[in-house]
Amino acid sequence: MNVQRFTGRDNRSALDQVRQHMGPDALVLSSRRTGDGIEICATDGLPELAQASTAVAATGTENEIQLAQLKRELASLRATLQQALGERRWQDSAGTSPVVATVAQRLATLGLGRVLSGDLADSVSEAAGLEAAWHAVTHHLIERLNSLSDEELAGFRVKAVIGGSGSGKTRTAEALLQAAASRHAPDQIVVVHCGDQRQETLMTDLAARLNIRQYGAEQHDDLAAILSNCRWAREIIIDTPALSPGRGSQDPVLSLLARQRGGLAAFVTLPANASSDHLREVMVHSRGLPLAGVVTTKVDEASSLGAVIDVVVTEDVALAGRFDLRVERVLPVSGNEMLTNAKRLAKRRLERQANPLKVAV
Repeated sequence: MNVQRFTGRDNRSALDQVRQHMGPDALVLSSRRTGDGIEICATDGLPELAQASTAVAATGTENEIQLAQLKRELASLRATLQQALGERRWQDSAGTSPVVATVAQRLATLGLGRVLSGDLADSVSEAAGLEAAWHAVTHHLIERLNSLSDEELAGFRVKAVIGGSGSGKTRTAEALLQAAASRHAPDQIVVVHCGDQRQETLMTDLAARLNIRQYGAEQHDDLAAILSNCRWAREIIIDTPALSPGRGSQDPVLSLLARQRGGLAAFVTLPANASSDHLREVMVHSRGLPLAGVVTTKVDEASSLGAVIDVVVTEDVALAGRFDLRVERVLPVSGNEMLTNAKRLAKRRLERQANPLKVAV
């Protein structure tokens, strides 16, 4: 795929350069104003995707297999574009000011991806000193890390907890149930178990100990009927099976939760010790659901928080809290706290690299 940048005194002259060098079918990826005028980033390497989109539109059908394939192609294309743009930014860094380059390197050290690091570094004023520029960038990053308070989280009446296998999803659902029990009487709370009803879980045992009414739902219509019949409940906690991104639109969790009424809000658990690719895959897979926030888990096992920060900012989703295993609660977390912890982990990682273990021989 051929990605190039063109600069003109105005938008029209920059677009003329794009057409001249890449033809009328070129795709504009981004544009921004610079000191020299308008800079446009464009590519001409999307023929396969265009043909696939045309074929799907021409048939006029909604074949699930074709749609799933197209979604995978779109996700793959997005990853390729992000990698290409990130590499291009680093290739161009030699021509940028030392302040901008240093800010971008600091953001990368925190664990942020190249694309987000580049976007944030591009906002730095070349006239500003390093510390002023760093302060401005971190302040902007904190502003983009929106978070929910305890009161805001409690205000969601129907909470569905989703996440990948081993993400801490069930423990998070239990914590939300305990919090609901501290606010309401047991007869005002409902727990809905989705999936195999024959299997007892820790969530099942907890609800039984708290004397909370429980229901099971295997299909979309089952859950819709329960939500309709339980309008009297002050809070409803929905425990779901693990997400299966590999199944695409055939994932049972998506079928269960999509287009549900009754104010359903989905909260996705993101383990901080997972790779950025895995976190992004989960978020992209969950886009069709009414996502209300992210709950970070396994923070005590993480060596970096950059991947979580990156996906939360780029996907523009709120931080709903942090599951703390020591107190078994979902604690509120602010953008400032996330960034402070990310700096602490990055510093610790750099110290380990500077002082490798010496093995006596």
